[in-house]
Order: sequence, then structure tokens, then C-alpha cells
Amino acid sequence: MTESSVEPANSGADPDGRPSGPPASATTAELTSFVGRGDLLDEAKDLLASARLVTLFGVGGVGKSRLLLRLADELRAAGAYPDGVWVVRLDDVSAQGELAAAACADQLGILDNADGPALERLVEFFRDRRALLMLDNCEHLVGDVSRPGQVPRLLAMLLPEAPALTAVTTSRVRLGVSGEHVLKVHPLRPVEALHLLRLRARAVGKLISDAERELALRLCEMLDGLPLAIELAAGQFDVMPALQEVVEHPALLNLLVGGPSEQRHHRTMRATISWSYDLLSAAEQRMLALISVFEGGFDIEAATAVCADGGIGCSEVQELLASLVRKSLLLTEVVVGRTRYRMLELIRQFGLQVVAASSGEPTIRDAYAGHFLAVAERARQRWFGPGQPDVLLRLRAEFPNAHAAQEHLLSTATTVAQGIDLAVDLTSSCAFVFAGLQADSRRMLARGLARHPAEPSHRQLAALCLISWMAQIQGSDVAAAAQAEAEEVARQLGAESFGPLLFSRGTRLWLAEPDRDRARESIDLLARAEEEFRTSGEDGPRFMAALYGAMTTAFFGSPEEAFAASARVLQLATAADAQWSISWARWTCALAELLHRDARAAARYAQQALDVQLKMKDKGGPPWGLFLIALIALRLGDYERGAQLLGGARVAQRLTQTRVLGLEPFLRVQRQIKAVARKKFREFDAKIRDGESLARSMDAVYDLAMKPFAAVDEAPAATQAAQMLTKRELEVAELVAKAQANAAIAGALNISPRTVEKHIENVLGKWGLTTRTEIAVRYLRDVDPAN
Repeated sequence: MTESSVEPANSGADPDGRPSGPPASATTAELTSFVGRGDLLDEAKDLLASARLVTLFGVGGVGKSRLLLRLADELRAAGAYPDGVWVVRLDDVSAQGELAAAACADQLGILDNADGPALERLVEFFRDRRALLMLDNCEHLVGDVSRPGQVPRLLAMLLPEAPALTAVTTSRVRLGVSGEHVLKVHPLRPVEALHLLRLRARAVGKLISDAERELALRLCEMLDGLPLAIELAAGQFDVMPALQEVVEHPALLNLLVGGPSEQRHHRTMRATISWSYDLLSAAEQRMLALISVFEGGFDIEAATAVCADGGIGCSEVQELLASLVRKSLLLTEVVVGRTRYRMLELIRQFGLQVVAASSGEPTIRDAYAGHFLAVAERARQRWFGPGQPDVLLRLRAEFPNAHAAQEHLLSTATTVAQGIDLAVDLTSSCAFVFAGLQADSRRMLARGLARHPAEPSHRQLAALCLISWMAQIQGSDVAAAAQAEAEEVARQLGAESFGPLLFSRGTRLWLAEPDRDRARESIDLLARAEEEFRTSGEDGPRFMAALYGAMTTAFFGSPEEAFAASARVLQLATAADAQWSISWARWTCALAELLHRDARAAARYAQQALDVQLKMKDKGGPPWGLFLIALIALRLGDYERGAQLLGGARVAQRLTQTRVLGLEPFLRVQRQIKAVARKKFREFDAKIRDGESLARSMDAVYDLAMKPFAAVDEAPAATQAAQMLTKRELEVAELVAKAQANAAIAGALNISPRTVEKHIENVLGKWGLTTRTEIAVRYLRDVDPAN
């Protein structure tokens, strides 16, 4: 395996797919043998005994990434860092903007879902941890002395704030950060290089005999002992099995010593890649150039789409890709049962230079953007249906390509509208919600709107409504401004009944409005949105409107209305065989049961939802499931477990920026249930802190949430309802149940009518109700059922 071929460490999911906040500790299985480097490993460990920042420094292709991963494995096995060894790849991070910290947060499972800087979340995560953070491929993010780049700035701020944190980086240039210790990674020694060449040649069916040893040593010397160059050379032995022919290849000799670069090693790497490229057939060369436009990988469908306008027939694509894989120019991995291809970054950059030098780059870029525009459009139409988790996971893998495609579309005035459409369609598919990356969606939408012309349009209105929706479910203040702008654009267009507008307006009213009577109006708004989506044939948005409507009804409707609405969304999702949607429908059933009837039934629904979401690698849903199960445990009287889960949920929310408690109705319910638990369980707050400590491994928290509740006796409903109220509020509720007017209640209790009104307001708030009739029903059902 070459330096650039190393796959990223576990980035927030365990083998069962759990989006466990931060993963238990990064781990990467080596797929090929590790050659040499024993002295460098020992030297690195010696440095780390006293240094907090070590840079593995050397030319591209010298094996820095492979050395980093081996060092990580050995330090992890030795237990040198009790709070984990974390490996983060930065090769896909653009040097433009401020994305390094967000990439670290994403790969660690600390999702970029907030308005604030990602660096703050990294500091929060590492502040009290004795851990090792390893950043791979930093060279393009270093900057220079006068203007430090993203990585030096990140480490200069992170290390002082996290005093027990140590960092190791790989880079072709020094970081220039105070306290940096540089360890130069040298080329392989001749005997090591020969051993590597023999191993990699054997992998493609070429055995280097003893008689060829001197020729092989000569080739290794010509390649400067660089592991990547050796592996690329070995990859040619399946088409040029004669070692003499390879060594004496005239292009090899010329390319290895030539080139315009002033940096010898850079010139050598470029020559190595050029040599590999020149040994390809014309069709293979064309294929390599065409697929270099992909960001973060691609599948055969994407390759076929780009090649169709690039002079390669559909029937040739599979064979050419296989040939590039065999020649070490492409890597493969399996994502949701499909093969994805990924080019080594150095080779991809070479391919991009070939594309840029050709006259066909605009055509290639247009085909690339057109394909992912179609992917997003299909996703919007088909995400709500069979195979839903696979659809959403595949979309998640295409986010880097979607960003690049949108950038191309927005670069030309004639395709700006398509750039906005791409963001709108991708967001409408719920892919960003599934990935827990709502902020990423908002950025794509905002980039598109920044290029929108002054004349209002329905496209603009849809984008604004989606920004409002994404921001509101994050609990972000951005939602208010986006919704206000959407309302104004709708007014100008005469589109006040536009489905997305009704949906975002209803969502905001439900989640942000403190006045319960006004918030209750969201039920009607979401019902209207559902009808608009039904009329326009949009099944996915229709389900989301029904889902949010059911959640809203659970908070503001009667028990009968809540159960009917939650059962209906479960039926809709089940009929569509949409497993992710089914999990959310079950979550909603759990909410209705918790608020209105049976906490034990709520536990069953919530655990079913959480189990499904963890298995399908949903990153956005599980923190909500954890929160709900914590409240259920408290309602069931399992106070210790509930408190621990609440602490774990708090960490999950903080790490993933899931703003459960930034949303008005959820906050009210938690306050009510916590108030009862705190009275009944003296160690409540201490156990919350225990749960936060337990969340160092989110797996342990999720395991606790999934434990059966069978051994716990639910507190009687009468006790639960009564404990929420003060003695006086309970007396007022009893008289309301007896149909007494305020004046009569005031006389009976010897208090003023104004005080009666205040007590009734308190009862409504604590019981989550809106009318006097509901107070009477709740009292007679849950407090005094004998009457």
C-alpha cells in the first residue's frame, strides 16, 4: 500500500455502523506488508516522550502516511495514550477557506452542524483528554512564514487549550509552529527497497529471480528508493514482465532525470508518474485524465457519464477501470454493496494537469457537473422508498463531488440556476439530515443564492425555505432571517401557499414559538404543506410534512389526535418500505406514548428506532433517540439510568451539535420530567455527570440506552401526573375537572380569580396542554380515574 493509498481511520462509526460521536479510537487494518522503518519508529517514540508536536517530514511518496499509521498502531497497542489515538486525513481538504478544523471534527464524529467555528468543538473534545491527534497530508494547508495556513493555525490554537494533547503530522514542508520537532522520513535503504519491489511485483504475478537482483537494485536506485515510485513501477510488471525491458525503457531514463521543477524529489515523483502514464495505452491515458476530475471517489455510473462525452464508449469503461486498478493507479473500496474507485492524490493531480492542458476541459467539467445534477434530482424523487438507507449512504459518499459540481455550475451565469437546483434537490432528499450535516446543506444553498439574480423566483424561494428548515432543526438563529426573507419572496411571487414555504413556516412555529396557542397553529400549517406536496406528487416532502405534523400533534393535540397522527405516519413509511422513515415514525410513536399514555410502550418504540438508525449508520438520528430514551427511563422511575442517559445525551448533542434542547417543546418536556426526578432521586445531578463521563465511549451510552426496561416498574400514571403539580395547582385542576368556573374556584380556595388564572396557566404548561377541557380529561384519566 502506498502513502497516498492509505484509507482513512474510523471516522465516527464502529463496525456495526454506530455514529458514536467520536469513534472509540481510530483503527486501520494494513492490507499490505510494512517494509523497514524500524529506526524511524523508535526515533519517533523517543521524540514523543518529550515533544507535543512532531512532524514526519519528507517528499511526497516517501511513505509518511504509512509510517504514521504503523506508529499509531504501535502506540495504541502500548496504551501510551489512554484517551485514544486519532488519525485524520486532510488530503481532500481544500486550501481555500477554513475547512481543516471542520474535516477533523467530521472524521472524529464531531459533526459540523453549528454556526460557531469547528475549532471550538475540537477544543471542547480534547480539552481534558490525554490523546494523540495524527494529521495526515498537511502540506497543502501549511501556508508560509508570512501567512500561516490552516494546519499551523489550528495546532497553534488547539495545543495550548488542550494541555494533555499530543500531535503528529505528515507534511512535505515544515509547519513552522512553535515547539515543532521535525523527523525526516528518508527513502528506503537499497535492501528495503528491493524487498518492497519483490513483494509488490509478486502481487501482480512477477517473480524477481536471484539472477535479476542487480537489475532490480538498479531500478530501485533509479527510483530513489521512494515507496510510491517503486509500487508504481511494480504495477507495470503485468504488462512488461521482463525486468530488463523496464529498466532500459528510454522514457523511464529521460523522465527520471528531467522535468522543469527546481525541487529534485518533486521532479522525481512527477517523472515517476509521467513514466507510468506514458506506459498506458491511449485509451487508458484518456480514462485516467477523465476520472481525475472526481473528488473523493466515484462509481462506474459516474465514470461512464463523464466518459460518454470524452471519447470512451460505455462498453470500454469497466475494462479500462480494471486495468488502472491493476496498474496501481486506482484504489477500490466497497460502499453499500457497490465498488467505488479512488485515485491516489498525486496521480489525480497529474491527471488534472493533463485535463487542464487539453482543449476538452470545459466539456469534461460540464459532463461531470451534469451527472451529479442528475444524481441529486433522482435522489429527491426516489429517496422515500425501498432501499432508503443505501440511497442515503451513497449520497453521503458523493458530497465532495456535489460540492465540486456546484462550484462549476455557479462559475457560469448560464448554469447558476442548475447550481441552485443541485443544492435544493440534495437537501430535499434528507441526505444532509441523515448524515447529520445540516450546516453543510445550508452552505451549499447559501452559495447558490449568492449568485441568484435580483429577480425573485420559485427556485430562490425553495432554497430559502430549506435554509430555514435546516437552521430551525439545529436551533439556529439563522432560521428567523431565512424565513422572513422567504416570506417576502413568496409575497412578491404570490406564492403564499407554496408547499416548502408552508413546511418551513410550520416547522418554525412548532419549534420556536413560546406561546402554546400560537404554536398549536403549526398543526394546520403542516397539514396544508402535506396536501400541497401530495397534489404536486412529491412523496418524500409529503412524508416529512406528515412526520412533523405528527410530532407537533403529540405536543399540542389531544391524546387521541396524537396517537392517530403517529400511527398514520408509521403506516405511510411502512407502505413505502422506507426504513429510515420508519425509524422516525417509530420515534414519533414513542413521543406520543411518553406524553399521553404508556412510557413502557414508548420505550419499545424508541429502542426500535434507535436500533435501526445505528445499524444503518444514521448520524443525525441517534442523539435524538438517546434523548428520548433518557426521558422515558426517568418517567419509568429508573432514575439512575435516566440521569446517566441524560448526561450521555448531553455529550452527544454537544459533539454533534444536535440542538434538542434549543427547541421550545422539547425543552419544556425535559424540564417537567427532570423536576419530578430531581425530587425523587437525590443523586440525580451526580448521575448526569456520571453519564457525561461514560460518554467518553458513546458505544457504552448507546448500549445502556438499548438495555430492556422489563425489570423496572413504571410509576403509576396518577403519581406521575400529580407529582408535576404543586398542591395548590392540583386542587385547582380538581375543581376544573368538576366544571367549576374561575370565580367558583377562587371562592372555594379563598384565593383571587387572578391567582386561579395563574395556577391554570401553570397546569397547562406542566402537563403540556392548551385548554381547560384537556385539564379535566387529564385529571380524571391520570389523577383520579375512579371518578
